[in-house]
Amino acid sequence: MIYIAICLLIAFTFYDSIYAFLVLMPGVFFYIRYIKEILKRKRINLLRRQFQDMIDSISSALLAGYSIENAFYESHKDMIRLYGKGSLIVNELEFFFSLLEIGTPLEKILSDFADRAKVEDISDFSEIFVLAKRNGGDFNSIITKTVKVMKEKDDTEKEIGVILTGRKYEQRLMCIIPFGIIIYLRISGGGFLKVLYHNILGISVMTLCLIIYIISYYLSIKLIDIKV
Repeated sequence: MIYIAICLLIAFTFYDSIYAFLVLMPGVFFYIRYIKEILKRKRINLLRRQFQDMIDSISSALLAGYSIENAFYESHKDMIRLYGKGSLIVNELEFFFSLLEIGTPLEKILSDFADRAKVEDISDFSEIFVLAKRNGGDFNSIITKTVKVMKEKDDTEKEIGVILTGRKYEQRLMCIIPFGIIIYLRISGGGFLKVLYHNILGISVMTLCLIIYIISYYLSIKLIDIKV
């Protein structure tokens, strides 16, 4: 529905033709893929934050004297209280426990989780955990240091997010302005823009403007998308 509204807006402002709407409609498949990518990134960020809280809980359990496996069980209780029964990290932990019950090593479970999640923090933790388990490392110290590094990275990302908040609003506003200008001129300017519609030259000029607008929108998104 959002894409249909976008197509109608473009067809009205840039071409003043329902045929332009029909030409633009096949692009819905690219739009859906774009939205899926956005939702995927949001889900990954949510999982990453929940994972950080999970290993923070595990670190506390280890300091309290629990074994590494029991520390995961304790963190499961904390995650239910913090995020609820059906949250991403709780579902993953319950899957962990089902694998542990059939004798799968914890390091293998974490490695598989990292492969599925494709999250840098999870992959790093999994690699560190596997090495520590294999070489008999100090889990308390290793996990505490890992939690500290992850929190520092998360704090840096939050600071950048706060700094960029104003820029994001400006970017959204600048994306709306071209449509506002064209609609204003069409309403107030009478036949001022008629030369740009329903002829080859006008369609070519408006198509070029639309392409420039799409490229500008893409670049503006990239400029405010800063990764740590």
